[in-house]
Amino acid sequence: MKKLVVLLLISISAFAMEPIVSAEWLKKNLADKNLRVVHVSEPDDYLLEHIPNAQNSSIGKWRVAQENYLLVRSSQEIQDEIRKLGIDKESKVVLYAPISSPMDLLKSTYIFWALNYHGIKDVAILNGGMSSWRESGYELSDQVNSVEKSDYIVKIDSRLVADKAYVMQKLNKLPMIDARPADKYLGITPTDTVERDGHISGAMSYSWNYSIDNNYMLKDIKKLEALFRDGYKLDKESEVLVYCTGGLETSFNYFVLSGVLGYKHVRLYDASMKEWGNSKETPMVKYTYEVFAR
Repeated sequence: MKKLVVLLLISISAFAMEPIVSAEWLKKNLADKNLRVVHVSEPDDYLLEHIPNAQNSSIGKWRVAQENYLLVRSSQEIQDEIRKLGIDKESKVVLYAPISSPMDLLKSTYIFWALNYHGIKDVAILNGGMSSWRESGYELSDQVNSVEKSDYIVKIDSRLVADKAYVMQKLNKLPMIDARPADKYLGITPTDTVERDGHISGAMSYSWNYSIDNNYMLKDIKKLEALFRDGYKLDKESEVLVYCTGGLETSFNYFVLSGVLGYKHVRLYDASMKEWGNSKETPMVKYTYEVFAR
């Protein structure tokens, strides 16, 4: 009996999914009936080549223009896309992109957040994107595989999103992290789509790309853990708000904090600086780094 229990535990752990998975893990689990692999790109790129059994979804299926910025689509539209991909509450979802620029990776992490926001929690990113799969010597396919639509009903987790009113209410009351490059945060370099330079008053700077290496692989998790705990003094039980220019860059910080490191209350300001920095009444600071003090 003891031996049977041990074997069962080993079997369960073999199929447990971390929020960042390797190409080797994905290859071993590709036949799992509950696994849904999503290739994040425009359809033409997907049709050229993709990981076997992967479905295609583009960022445009998840975001829509609203005024001067982009926001996550309506819950009905997101539900339609989730169902089309065959995702339900039992699914494990692995997202990846053929990464030719940083933006490709960020589209994957935005969908990671959008799935979490709509109630799908068992989601992972393929470390290094499609290149890591190819470099591991695994085959790619140009075959389009059909998947049975699910009947999933979205469950909005309102704790994962912030609007301008919420940010205004929480100024200097909780830590906020700006995911843009430091020169944008400081207001030294302007952003074409943002009228005012600088950052949200009280926010700290942590450019999202500090967490990856030149091959888009996640850096050492223990070092990231120590950085946010000891350097930024973040508490895993307390709320932290993340933002950037328009929602994409900050989705990577959301992924690292909420997904990889297990911070329990990470809230993403979707409209970010494209809303805040184009509004005249919002408090902003420039030319200085700020530190949040509880």
